[in-house]
Amino acid sequence: MRPAELDPRYVNRGVVLPYGLLVHEVETATAETYRLFHGLNDYLAESGFLPLEDLLLGNSLSGIISELLVKNIARGSSTLEANVRVGGYPDLLPKGRYSPDLALKWEEGIEVKASVQKGGWQGHNPEDCWVMVFRYTVGKQPHGEVAPLTFVEILCGRLAKSDWSFSGRKGASRRTPTASITTTGVEKLRSNFLYRAPGVGVGKHRAILAEE
Repeated sequence: MRPAELDPRYVNRGVVLPYGLLVHEVETATAETYRLFHGLNDYLAESGFLPLEDLLLGNSLSGIISELLVKNIARGSSTLEANVRVGGYPDLLPKGRYSPDLALKWEEGIEVKASVQKGGWQGHNPEDCWVMVFRYTVGKQPHGEVAPLTFVEILCGRLAKSDWSFSGRKGASRRTPTASITTTGVEKLRSNFLYRAPGVGVGKHRAILAEE
């Protein structure tokens, strides 16, 4: 069965969110992302194509889901807007504070990442910034079942540059430079969760769910 919204039983309404972002705005954005993603897959199926999760490689799919979330959060938020610059950073900016025509990088805002991974999330550079991670499952799972797009955990934290480890290029390597969130950064994110479905948390956080 396709989810249409976050299960309200597992939404942590005590989460700390920056820049006036509200929990219900994130709930609405995820519901709209579900609606759009499922609608696209319905169209593809009716037209004889594979679903998005089979047409696209993992990183490309994660990128599209991230963009859908950014646009839907911006559309429903009273305090945040989407960064419209290609390659602009961060993804969500405080409304009215910056002009997107002036620079690619700003000091304030929220970087949004969608990922199927339990940890080890990456960016292009170490940054002092707010990060939101939307963990999801989709497609064929380890035990053979096929899952529709389902958000299982949403994490948010203010990371310092020291919460990242940087891997640059060596010699003539064409490898894209990446920065990975360290153990301390991941702990900050997991400790401030907006949503966590049962059984998906890692380590000591596995048993920590939203309070009734």
